[in-house]
Amino acid sequence: MLERDGILTTERLVVRPMAAGDFDALLQGLEDPDRTWADGYPLDESLVSAAMVQERQRTSPGAAVQVVAADPWTQYQVILADGDVVVGDLTFLEPPDHDRVAMITFGIAPSCRGNGYATEMLRALVPWLRARTDVRGIRADTDLVNATSHQVLRAAGLRVVQDDGDRQLYELRWEHAERTTRSRVQRRP
Repeated sequence: MLERDGILTTERLVVRPMAAGDFDALLQGLEDPDRTWADGYPLDESLVSAAMVQERQRTSPGAAVQVVAADPWTQYQVILADGDVVVGDLTFLEPPDHDRVAMITFGIAPSCRGNGYATEMLRALVPWLRARTDVRGIRADTDLVNATSHQVLRAAGLRVVQDDGDRQLYELRWEHAERTTRSRVQRRP
């Protein structure tokens, strides 16, 4: 369920968009005093994604004011709802492309893997994206040897659309229903 301020919640998780200060803190290794990091967080991929998103936001028009409702294509922290512990993240690497498909990456700290957090987060993300009219698909790629990521992506409904030998590209697409006018039936008096 998407709540105010672009926060996505599940039974066990809060998926919260990162603010400008969060990016700086993450990249400097500074833990939020109100929200601890699980052992192994941030992942190397978390830092790379954060730097990419931060640079994109700095150079995009309107960069002075980031409003998640207007630009949700950012990095989100995956937080345990009952302990306020950051266990991973989800990143939109860029806004949806010309086909309106959004590319994501995600990761869970090694100490928290095996609990279904990534699957739970992606299963909540897909309906949120499907409800948006500016998106008609989601895409992610993973190393061939990362069996867990393959399982998570399949559990969220994504399917392999490209196999490059050492990496596979997963995708889930949908079409939004378009309004059609009903033909009027003439009634007899």
